[in-house]
Amino acid sequence: MGATAIVEGVRLRDGELRRVLRERFGHDRFRGHQEEAVVAFIQGRDLLLTMPTGAGKSLAYQLPALLVEGLTLVVSPLIALMADQVDGLVSRGIAATFVNSSIDGGERRRRLDACCRGEFDLLYVTPERFRSPDFLERLPRLRITRLAVDEAHCISQWGHDFRPDYSRLARYRALLGNPPTIALTATATPRVAEDITRALALRDPLVLRSGIERPGLFFAATVCDSVEQKIDHLAQRLAQIEGAGIVYGTLVRDLEHLAVELRRRGLAPLLYHGGLSFRERREFQRRFMESRDGIVLATNAFGMGVDKADIRFVIHYQVPRTLEAWAQEVGRAGRDGGPAWCELLYFEEDLAIQQNFIQWANPSLEYLLGVYEVLRGWGERIATRDLDDLRAELLVKERRDNRVVICLKWLEVLGVTEGSFETHDLRLTRELDPAELPPSVGSQEKLEHDLSALLGVVRFAREETTPRRVLLARHFDLPEEGLAFGCDNSEDPCAWRSAHLAPRAPLSPAPPRLEADDTPFQRGDWVRIDGRHLGQVVRVEGRGGRIKLLIESAGDLRRRQVDPRRRRVERL
Repeated sequence: MGATAIVEGVRLRDGELRRVLRERFGHDRFRGHQEEAVVAFIQGRDLLLTMPTGAGKSLAYQLPALLVEGLTLVVSPLIALMADQVDGLVSRGIAATFVNSSIDGGERRRRLDACCRGEFDLLYVTPERFRSPDFLERLPRLRITRLAVDEAHCISQWGHDFRPDYSRLARYRALLGNPPTIALTATATPRVAEDITRALALRDPLVLRSGIERPGLFFAATVCDSVEQKIDHLAQRLAQIEGAGIVYGTLVRDLEHLAVELRRRGLAPLLYHGGLSFRERREFQRRFMESRDGIVLATNAFGMGVDKADIRFVIHYQVPRTLEAWAQEVGRAGRDGGPAWCELLYFEEDLAIQQNFIQWANPSLEYLLGVYEVLRGWGERIATRDLDDLRAELLVKERRDNRVVICLKWLEVLGVTEGSFETHDLRLTRELDPAELPPSVGSQEKLEHDLSALLGVVRFAREETTPRRVLLARHFDLPEEGLAFGCDNSEDPCAWRSAHLAPRAPLSPAPPRLEADDTPFQRGDWVRIDGRHLGQVVRVEGRGGRIKLLIESAGDLRRRQVDPRRRRVERL
């Protein structure tokens, strides 16, 4: 830009963007593609922006929202993060708010009315909000001049996290008058990028794509022959790396077993998964954010919105489903520019877990029609049924089988059902015409694509010669020189760790059991209560058959007194 430029009615003097960047966001300079994206969005261009996790994608629409008249609508699938995102903006003096199901109807209407009056620059919603009568009624008065679609890979059936509601964003965008739109994602292969552009009907979009560009990262993969070897290897690695980090797994039960084994080796990991309550998740996240050397064992439910700069390691205890998911998760390491270790532990038997998940994520057309026919057959009795009843009717014995939930979501998105089992108001509103289902539903091509993506993870893990930056560049179709980090295929990992990372403080293994003591439990024992609740014994009171245990729950970290005579307590 020259000394002065007028864009969309905004007069920008030379250096104006950097002044706003410094005064409102606390940064002295733009990073990566940020400035190019900001200028293009202010100019009213459609964009597709791919930048790694933690690289500052959100600035591409947040800064323009302060300079362009009207409201910037941000569509995001992550209800749990909206409050944190908005709180961060408000703390900088930026007028932002969110509307989702976490607040009551009255508060949602008040916030939307305030947006209609022009009191906010940014409004965050989920795509489901476009099915709300209150929201649709106010749309004409919102004066939306920019649209941002976060986690845009969710719109693509070829992406690693497809969401049915995202498939209708093009028609929602049309309802808004097709404002200039930016689609943002941390991970998009060329096929996904093309799908995003098509599905959102972007007009001649500026496409800006970059990969992981942190020289401080080191990528490694280790092939393990048994679960025991995996655990021993992981415990050794954690002892070699001082600082906070995340260990990702797929199954909660396996992470629970891992937590027990690491505790026996003197480590004290937190255990995080989607089954925790909102309060528990927030408490775990708070403890991790405030820790200098905390370890979190987590499913992929953990990490979104965890803006902790000093994460020194991200280790995958079980293989992820795609390289896109892996890249998104390791992108949480080393955001402060310091060294960080990223390692994938490959155990062939773990592949069966992901293969099952892939099958369950791709219900056949016949299966979806079967779900619909069961609901229709229930008639008015549907109000007395729940998700487990539906699974039982369909002979689904595995609760992790997600086909039922996916089918219900499609029926909801298509307007065939309203309400939900959770709120006991699920009902059919019209007949389903199979012809209205997207081609991806029940597609054999989609299933084969997902299995091929898992094979890509296997090849990445087992590769022993090609530098991992080259493998990633080829996968995402990015310039090889733009991906800067070390890896075990190009340099000695032991030498790299010695040069860049300090060892963790000496471990304190759990105290040996005192065989002469007739007390069946001792401090440090891991136990399961009533066959369900996992915890660790903090204190034993009494002796013999008259003892009480103070147990710290692995679920919410609260300490509770338990009487083994009244509760079933099993030592693990």
